[in-house]
Amino acid sequence: MEKEKSFFKKKSVINSFAIIALGGGFIFLNRGVTGNVILNNRYSFDLISLMGLGLIVCSVILGAYSLWKK
Repeated sequence: MEKEKSFFKKKSVINSFAIIALGGGFIFLNRGVTGNVILNNRYSFDLISLMGLGLIVCSVILGAYSLWKK
């Protein structure tokens, strides 16, 4: 268990998660990439775009934590 804790505290692992979350967030924000273009725009609330925005926010928080952690 101690080995897992030290693995997730490494700066390189945190940066990797931040980059993956940023890339995933931009993919979910762009509806043309994920195939949601064929859906109707009947709903004003788009859950997929909200998930993309959440991933981008998480990546910003992880990046700031990585810079602050040093």
